[in-house]
Amino acid sequence: MLVRPDSLSAADVVGLALKVLAAEGLHGRAAQEALEAMARERGVPVKRCAELIVAAVDGRVN
Repeated sequence: MLVRPDSLSAADVVGLALKVLAAEGLHGRAAQEALEAMARERGVPVKRCAELIVAAVDGRVN
């Protein structure tokens, strides 16, 4: 399994989250808009929302 440092840059973590969304069928602007909408709905910054998505895929979130 790939090991990542705990603190990725905002661009890196958002890029990883967009790859996760692409795997779910959302590409390009649609993926970006979905990530932004998820962040707004949860009241968190986009980077934090992206971190949660990546953590969930890595199995670090219940």
